Amino acid sequence: MNRLAKWIFMAALPGLIFSCTSREKGTCEKDSHCEGAEVCFESKCITMKALKKLKEDREEAKKPKICKDNDGDGARAGKGCPKGELQDCNDDDPNMAPGKTEVCDAIDNDCDGMVNEDQKNCVRTLFGGATWGNQAEHRLVNPRSIVYDPAGFVLVTDNNHVWKIHLNGRAEIMAGSHLSNFIDGEKDNARFSYPTGLIHSGDGGVFVADCKNNCIRKVTATGSATTYAGFCSNLTKHTNEFADGSKDHARFYCPADVALTTDGSLIVVDRENARIRRVSPTGEVVTIAGVGPVEIEEGEGQIGFLDGPAEQARFNDPQAVLVDPNGIIYVSESFNCRIRRIDPKKGEHGEVSTLAGESDTLLGIGGFADGTGAKAKFSYPHGMQFDPKGNLIVADTGNSVIRLVTPAGKVKTLYGKPGEDKYVDGPIDQARFSTPTDLDLGPDGSLFVVDTVANRVRWIVPK
Repeated sequence: MNRLAKWIFMAALPGLIFSCTSREKGTCEKDSHCEGAEVCFESKCITMKALKKLKEDREEAKKPKICKDNDGDGARAGKGCPKGELQDCNDDDPNMAPGKTEVCDAIDNDCDGMVNEDQKNCVRTLFGGATWGNQAEHRLVNPRSIVYDPAGFVLVTDNNHVWKIHLNGRAEIMAGSHLSNFIDGEKDNARFSYPTGLIHSGDGGVFVADCKNNCIRKVTATGSATTYAGFCSNLTKHTNEFADGSKDHARFYCPADVALTTDGSLIVVDRENARIRRVSPTGEVVTIAGVGPVEIEEGEGQIGFLDGPAEQARFNDPQAVLVDPNGIIYVSESFNCRIRRIDPKKGEHGEVSTLAGESDTLLGIGGFADGTGAKAKFSYPHGMQFDPKGNLIVADTGNSVIRLVTPAGKVKTLYGKPGEDKYVDGPIDQARFSTPTDLDLGPDGSLFVVDTVANRVRWIVPK
């Protein structure tokens, strides 16, 4: 090509001439030179998130480099402190500094990220709203039930999960997802719908009352969830069902809690069916007490409450169940505000009686009073557990307290104060609970409590 032809060719393609560039990859002159959602900043392509962080870091770098001991506790704090120096976690409070001794005062005295650890006669938060472990990554939503494992953790149900919470505050999801549904499967592939009561299965796993899926599930130690009894579904057309029979043919309506007997049977509180059921080791489901949510005509009885022969007894919003070594079954009954007792050896089919509590069974109004039998008052009691002496420890949810009930029906208040439904950690006599819903015994006589509305697991450590 001669010089004239070459000049004519180049003049005809000005766009090509001026579009040529020697920019290195990742550099830019304007946003269109970047890919995707990146923008051009100081001749470099960068994401908006990285740009925001860069600007924040630069603003922080402009601030004075301070390293001071404002509260005079011997520990300094600030951006100007030498690398590796232990800094004060709160330089406005002289009671908080690295190396200080932890005391039961609801603050992190020794700046280790934990509060009230290893303190006697003290209540602390194990999980929920705390700073230790990996709690910034997780949050309980309406926790309902808890069991302690001597291996060093508790298992907790909330809206859609079974959680494994270690005693150092670290948490992991044993099974379930934030999505509410029904799916049998492994770990976060499994789906639950408002799981409530749970109990150790004896082989490292747990049985779970999957309330809004209307069935009983089993979760192995490795997080594999399967259906144990009933038909699992949270569809409206599958609610309000009841049937005894084999595991596959039985029907439940919002089961609330489960307990194991010495022969391996599973006792189930079938809450919305107002019955107590048994699942035998061979898989047969039978009703052992309660006639269901029937209404009796005026003058012939009350709605949802009746002691007597098990096949005639009536329950109203039963919540939790325990079985003692003699086979006696205890049921906490929320709406009737009572602790009921089922003796399967009395009568032809067993007998139901009231151990403690009294209320207006038509209105579901209880109250608060320590005392024996009918002189005691509860307000919507839920979870229960036996102490080493065979007493019942009861989460009296509506009264925001923890109660003790002896085998003779004598009731006294252990923790919390009725009417003060708030979350307060600290010395036991000053601690307060919002809505204690379930509990279990921990190591060395301690007690774990699910505080539902506060979305916390509390840990009571006595003297």
